[in-house]
Amino acid sequence: MNPFMDPWWATPAEGITQGAVYALLAIACTAPARRVDPGPLAAFTLGVFASYVAYLALGFRPGPTPDVHPALLVGYLALGLLAAVAVAVPLAAARWPFALGAAVVVVVHAGAWLLRGDSPEPPLRLFRPHELVPGVDDVQLLVIALAALALALRHRVPPVALNGVLAGVAGFLYLLKVPGSAWYLTGVLVGLYALTAAVLGLSARATITIAVVLGLVQVCFESAIGQRWWLPFAAALLLVAVVYRLLAGRLRKAPAPAVA
Repeated sequence: MNPFMDPWWATPAEGITQGAVYALLAIACTAPARRVDPGPLAAFTLGVFASYVAYLALGFRPGPTPDVHPALLVGYLALGLLAAVAVAVPLAAARWPFALGAAVVVVVHAGAWLLRGDSPEPPLRLFRPHELVPGVDDVQLLVIALAALALALRHRVPPVALNGVLAGVAGFLYLLKVPGSAWYLTGVLVGLYALTAAVLGLSARATITIAVVLGLVQVCFESAIGQRWWLPFAAALLLVAVVYRLLAGRLRKAPAPAVA
């Protein structure tokens, strides 16, 4: 089966879009000294739901996409982003130890499942995507541009709020790209790829690059295999990344052979 969309450049466009979200979350999950903090995954999930609830409060409903004046649309986008960041920052600022952070992620996702059920919320669109060229639309370019801007300006954000800001922006952008992503398992899929990039990245630039590559891999996998096997596939990639990092760490710590 052909793993590429038609036209072929639609595949890298979609992969880079998803990879941009993975990159934001991967940087958020990267703690000092190359430690991995899973806590922002919970902040990401709550950010997705916060944006969704904010748009419901503003009067948007699932169904036909409304016609919104461009000036108002910018304001609505800003409010959705603000809602996601406001919810994500306090949770991610805690800087949980790995085990406690993982427990927080489990509690948040289990809570979302218990409160909202096992089905995604009905898709809710703020505006209708428009193809700029065949296979590439304005939503993809907006997600990529905002993710790149957030990553470029991350050094200006106070360190205590940085992880939450990045996780909140990622949640908002993912809901913008996938209107039906307000679901308890969304943070699992995106989180597995983000953690994989965080584990493998030796630097912020490497982490971002790996995240974008994983976005391309995910799109090709879905096109060729389908969505049924995404969870074991993403989990297997994370497992391989963890094993590789452990082995690489042991090799670096191994004493050099004696020279006669």
